[in-house]
Amino acid sequence: MENFDIDNNYYMRNKKIDNSTIENICKCFGEDLTASEASMRVNISRVTINKYYKQLRTYITNTQEISNKQKPKHCYIKYFTLNKNFVFYIEYDNKTILLKDCNFPIEEEVKNSLIRNKKINCAKLLLNKNNNKYIVLGYMNTKNTLNEFINTRLKKFRGINKTNIETHIKESIFRFNNSNSSVFTNLTTVFL
Repeated sequence: MENFDIDNNYYMRNKKIDNSTIENICKCFGEDLTASEASMRVNISRVTINKYYKQLRTYITNTQEISNKQKPKHCYIKYFTLNKNFVFYIEYDNKTILLKDCNFPIEEEVKNSLIRNKKINCAKLLLNKNNNKYIVLGYMNTKNTLNEFINTRLKKFRGINKTNIETHIKESIFRFNNSNSSVFTNLTTVFL
């Protein structure tokens, strides 16, 4: 049994398929194909595709968590509902991150105000350097393109359950942030 160390936290066990097949799986993942579609294209089982997709999603999630450590001077807090749950996220510097993945000191009252008022879905926040907390500059109603992107993307998947919904949301945010870049062309380095 071989172990391949990747980024000191990521391990790949039992590599049984060749490098070109792995490259094809990564291309399918980059094109956002479902496991069934990728299985037909690469000609290996859907279960195997799902195994590699899960490892790619874990890698993406881990790299996102490492990059979400800095506090911006100003940002927007927004939310959407998914399966009757409120999902809060922060937008700043053309990036979007889940609120629970960062350690921003945002009070619960801000989130509750957004939920209670149906005419607003966004609050502009400014970091107060004296007490290291965010203050609200104003509430507004904005177009929620992330919500539309996630809902459209997740509709094509069958079998998303409570245990993997968060990973799919994080992957969707990663794709939303990097939609015009070449991030997915380098995914093969995770396995090779």
